[in-house]
Amino acid sequence: MADERTSEPAESTPAITDLNVLRAITNPIRFRLYEVLATRGPATAARLAEYVSAAPGSLSYHLRQLAAAGYVEEAPDLGGDARERWWRAVPGGIRFSPADFLDTPAARAAVDAAQQLAVGRRLDRLRRWQETAVDRWGAEWLGASVSSDMMLYLTPDELRQFGAEVGELIDRWAERSRDHRAAQSAQGTASAQSAETGSDSDREEIFLFVHGFPVDPSEEPRP
Repeated sequence: MADERTSEPAESTPAITDLNVLRAITNPIRFRLYEVLATRGPATAARLAEYVSAAPGSLSYHLRQLAAAGYVEEAPDLGGDARERWWRAVPGGIRFSPADFLDTPAARAAVDAAQQLAVGRRLDRLRRWQETAVDRWGAEWLGASVSSDMMLYLTPDELRQFGAEVGELIDRWAERSRDHRAAQSAQGTASAQSAETGSDSDREEIFLFVHGFPVDPSEEPRP
């Protein structure tokens, strides 16, 4: 992957309110491309092909679509070879509210597709963790993993406040994570070698997802 010492773009992705943008991003390949660039740093289409099962030419097309939607941008300062085209994610993530897409059946269908894509990826990761945790990760990561659910009795305003507080906690840890990644990337190979005997050797990519929504107990599945 590319060296991330270059300055990050000043812009941040806005919450999606445009139906065309939502449709553009609701594509499994584009969703994955943005995810890889956001978590692993700038890359070329050829390097991204290591993470997405598609030809570099096809990935270049999808990257241009993401750029048109404002989610990635070219990073010409990273290219040592004029033939290489580097891309980086615009920070901010993919954010939208279903409440903004209720006016037409087409809009509701688009937001349903977007939610199914996102939730499907989350559940796939959860299943993979459950299937491989013992053999792949061992007792230390099993003991450190987090799994929790509960029922809260809240108003809509209280649920918004809860979400904002959880968001602040996640943002704080996300910033800490970015700092560690940037420090390692800035030190390059020397950092990677020293990490073998330091605390960074224990770091892994951690997937986190949190949901909070109302339910009707009378409609819950019965065992």
